[in-house]
Amino acid sequence: MTPSVIKRALMALMLPAGAWAADCQMLEDLTSYEATTQVPEGATCAPYLTLTGQGAVSCHWAFGFRDTAAKTWAETLWATLTTCHAGAPLAPDLRVNHPDSYDLREWVVGQDVYRVSVKDKSGQDRTLVFLRFEPQPN
Repeated sequence: MTPSVIKRALMALMLPAGAWAADCQMLEDLTSYEATTQVPEGATCAPYLTLTGQGAVSCHWAFGFRDTAAKTWAETLWATLTTCHAGAPLAPDLRVNHPDSYDLREWVVGQDVYRVSVKDKSGQDRTLVFLRFEPQPN
């Protein structure tokens, strides 16, 4: 976790929900990752293939286990996503039977799908916040 990402998360804690200024460049970095390998600040990113064989990208930020800044960062990512790209949410994800917690929200822009998730990893003593982009073929 870089100091600037921690600073953003802490600043977001002090603001009312949705008041954080959107960083749309972060989403541009995500959507153009395969062409530019430019990553959103503080993130670790990697390309992957979806179940249908479509190329996609997943970025994550690591926090201490159940650190409140992780949830705040996920809220900031969601607010940025919904501010920067007109779209619609998918139905809430079903709960999973797993000892660690998992929270997923999905946003559809045209045919493309963005996902913001928070995963507590007790065995790793950390919480991960993911931002994923799955472009759909036209």
